[in-house]
Amino acid sequence: METFKIYTLGCKVNRYDSLSLKKKLEERGLESVREGADLAIVNTCAVTRKAIRKDQEILKLAKRENPKAKIVLMGCFVKTYKERAESLGADLVWGVGELEKLLEEMKLEDAPACEMKADSAERARYTIKVQDGCEQFCTYCIIPYARGPLKSRPEKEALEEIEAAAQNGFREVVLTGIHLGLYGKDKGRPDLVGLLKKIIKIKDLKRIRLSSIEVTEVNDKLINLMAREKKMCEHLHIPLQAGSDKILKRMNRPYDKKYFLERIKELREKMPKIAITTDVIVGFPGETKKDFKETYDFIKEVNFSKLHVFPFSAHERTAAAKMDGQVGSGEIKARALTLRKLGARLEGEYAQQFRGQEVEVIIEHSRERGQAQGKTEHYLEVKFKKLPGMKAGNLVKIKEWKIIP
Repeated sequence: METFKIYTLGCKVNRYDSLSLKKKLEERGLESVREGADLAIVNTCAVTRKAIRKDQEILKLAKRENPKAKIVLMGCFVKTYKERAESLGADLVWGVGELEKLLEEMKLEDAPACEMKADSAERARYTIKVQDGCEQFCTYCIIPYARGPLKSRPEKEALEEIEAAAQNGFREVVLTGIHLGLYGKDKGRPDLVGLLKKIIKIKDLKRIRLSSIEVTEVNDKLINLMAREKKMCEHLHIPLQAGSDKILKRMNRPYDKKYFLERIKELREKMPKIAITTDVIVGFPGETKKDFKETYDFIKEVNFSKLHVFPFSAHERTAAAKMDGQVGSGEIKARALTLRKLGARLEGEYAQQFRGQEVEVIIEHSRERGQAQGKTEHYLEVKFKKLPGMKAGNLVKIKEWKIIP
């Protein structure tokens, strides 16, 4: 085999796994191509039924685009539905992680250990997975079955990778994981704040961002560190999922509205302009119109800077699939639309406080002629006039900019 193509679905953790695999394949002399590859790998997602349908569509696409390729199907769908995955005609099926063993299974000759050297042409921000696995078992979620128990990467390994990224031109690093806030809980390793303190000391790194963290892990140590250290982005993505205590309990979420709101207030006392983005599920079993209005009102009260709205989609292997009070698809769509409209309004209102101010932006790429775009510390996606010498990965200060809708 001389060429390969990787198709990636799902979350940042999956994207990181695909990037890791890409670099390992390149170390073994294989070249990444757009189509007609000798090896085609589909890294799947299983978070919703829609995601599973997409997995199968992309598998068919991979076969069409690479008709002579050896096909590898891997990821959360394979881990969760192995028998179904094996029936889809791939040459090899593989779960999650253990990429070196996967390469052995593909009969690729050994190569030196992958150092994950950062390539500044790949992304403006460098995403690193420092944690995997989840033991929360929310009633709607398949991830604990797909990803298994908590697993933290060794601190030394994570720091070496981030330092390599910084030396290769990345100015922002994004820490990601399935349950990021519990980094280090397994095997007695340092906690997330301990890791962050060491990342902050990396000389060439200018920004550190957390991809997602549960509100129960937003403790005083983390809040104080974020407020004190300039390298820490004033942005947290904290999943809410529902603004009704009844629904939160049915979801097996480990907090109530009062606790959630108290943590948000603590954050804003120390960082008044902090961006708080969130995930919300609509149409969870048992969600009445009254429950939905409670969620709507709570979202307004918290005043999030951005919403990601997910219509409920039941997995047959989760407890939620068997619950009474299933909500009709039409009602779910209507509620999702209502929340998306609210989210757009809140996003606009949050951005308004930065109007006329100079913002610092990591350039992602050029847009139309003479334009560039990127994200600010507060997770605003903006476009602005491209000046000579500007390129992807640069950290620049911009006075005149516009929000990208």
